[in-house]
Amino acid sequence: MNEQISSSQASQWAEVIGQLMEKLTGKNMSMTYEFDDLIIDIPSARGPGGKDIGGAEWKINGKIIITTETSQRGSTS
Repeated sequence: MNEQISSSQASQWAEVIGQLMEKLTGKNMSMTYEFDDLIIDIPSARGPGGKDIGGAEWKINGKIIITTETSQRGSTS
């Protein structure tokens, strides 16, 4: 049951972040995410031929800053 809750929560967070990025794109804005002991559990996976390629646990402390800006493409003189 915990796996279902975690998957659901991860999906919800991904959707929220996607919506925020969509709003920021091309708006000359910046977002800062600050994490204190965020743990991301990457489950074990299988590669080609069923080979176990393992999993991981990532621990994040610090900031992630995402900045968007507009730029002109193909300007003519």
